[in-house]
Parts: sequence; C-alpha cells; structure tokens
Amino acid sequence: MGASFKNVITEIDTTGSGQNIVTCPAGKTILLKSLSVQNENGSSSSFFLAFKDSSVSSSSFPLDSGTISAGARTHLRVTIVLEENDQLLWQTSVADQNIVASYVEIDTGTNQRYRMVMNNVTAEDAAYSILTCPAGSTIITSFINFYNSSGSSASNNIFAITDSSASATKVIDNGTIANAAEVSYTIPFVLESGDILKFTNTEEPFNMMVTYLEIRNPPTRS
Repeated sequence: MGASFKNVITEIDTTGSGQNIVTCPAGKTILLKSLSVQNENGSSSSFFLAFKDSSVSSSSFPLDSGTISAGARTHLRVTIVLEENDQLLWQTSVADQNIVASYVEIDTGTNQRYRMVMNNVTAEDAAYSILTCPAGSTIITSFINFYNSSGSSASNNIFAITDSSASATKVIDNGTIANAAEVSYTIPFVLESGDILKFTNTEEPFNMMVTYLEIRNPPTRS
C-alpha cells in the first residue's frame, strides 16, 4: 500500500458557498491529518467545514462550524477519510482565509481499506443504523461525528452499539447537542461481523459521519 505525504496551501476569497480544498484522485484514499485556517481579514469569519461523499450524493454535508476572529487562527485536528472523488469543502463569510491541509494519500487497498460513511438523517426519535460491519470483516473506527443542523437544540440523543453475537444493544453515550454544534468520538470501537453503530436523534436533520479501517478476515482452513 503506497503512501505519499502531501499538503494543500491555498487562500479562499470566495464567500457564501463551499470551496473545494482537496479532491481524492481515482484509485486513492486520503487520510486528512490536520487543517489550519488563518483569518487575515479585518472582520470575523463564520465558517462551515463540509464533506461531499461522491458515492451518496452531489450535496455536501457540514462537519463543523464556528467563528474565527479577525487575525486569528483555528486548527482542526480531525481524522477524515476521503475515498475516490470525495471532496473536502470550506465555506467562509469573509475573504482572505489562508488554509493549510496536511494529509496522507495511499493506494486503495483490498484486504485493508480506510473508509468513511456520511449520512444526512431526516427522521427523528428512531434508532438509525449508521454503520454495519459486513460479513467476513472487522471494523476499527477512528472518528465518529454527529452534527446537529436542525435549527433546534436536541436533547436525549442516544449513541449505541448492537452486538450481533449476543443480539443485544447497549448505550455508549447520551445527552444534548445544541443547534449547529457537534459531538465527536476519537476513541476506537471495534465492530465484528454484523455489529451495528446506531444513533437516535431527537431533532432533524442530523449529519452523521464515521471514519474507519475495514479489515477483511482471512479465510478459515477446513
């Protein structure tokens, strides 16, 4: 699995719409390691960091949002996986935004593959299956993100895992996510074949994202 360490250094002056920072080439996978943004404008900048999953939709989904004061910097150390033709976008309210994105570009593997799933969930008060581990595989998550874009604060949200071997679902976390806010998990979770990550949101829509490593289990000799 060949790997190249790369960066993108650019300035974004277009406001009001998502501007592409990096697109994943054909046959490759990108592992974003860090994203640094310096606001060189004399006014505060309101921003959105968004992701476009080419396999799901032409629409982009916000991952994070906030404000950068004039002359200040924000540094996002996030693990985002881009698969072929996926894009990472930055939207700003003012010009003069200097961006440095650092990432690893690797050949897309077959037995081990870094992946990312992103969904815009428009239902509420029902357990949504974010990710199911395929038969013959093991999954190790690296980053899980829930972003509330409903316009309202959402209380009593539930994050859970279903253990298929025991036919049991256990709550991992629960709580409130304010509007235009996100909750992230960087601790790894291991899913065996048939296990499911689930999230119940009490407002909608919600954006849900998981980055992970999928490992194909070796065949068992009879």
